[in-house]
Amino acid sequence: MELEMLEEVEVELRAVSDELPWSKQKRMLLTFLYQKQKDWPKMQAIAKSLRHDFPTEEEWWVSEAYAARRADSIKVARSLLLEGLALNYGSAVIRYNLACYASLLGSPGEAMDFLKEAVHREEKYKALALQDEDLERMHQALIEMGWGENPI
Repeated sequence: MELEMLEEVEVELRAVSDELPWSKQKRMLLTFLYQKQKDWPKMQAIAKSLRHDFPTEEEWWVSEAYAARRADSIKVARSLLLEGLALNYGSAVIRYNLACYASLLGSPGEAMDFLKEAVHREEKYKALALQDEDLERMHQALIEMGWGENPI
């Protein structure tokens, strides 16, 4: 994958066994491959299978939502993450992504609430928020709250 030989990677991964423990690693790598290829429907399908098999692993909810945002819509991705939040209530990354989607959907209050909760759980999202294009509408408000220097 590092050599950008993506077609060859897919051929090799398809040859890996679908039995545990290989099936999970195989699907993880396929998720990364399809993201790199921007093949959103395939990424979405593989991430969905991972989240069904491992519902308490937040990264599969986020991966499926990431692909769903591009294959379907932000609203579909948002609904998926709200479902994931119910099973992964302590998740900072799910809250952060919900903040991004709320911002893009024109709900700055909801976005701020999710963002504050994400930062409360993991401080790293404070700096990330100031650089995230999805939260661009909120950058000035975040700076005024003392979240950092103007990223521009």
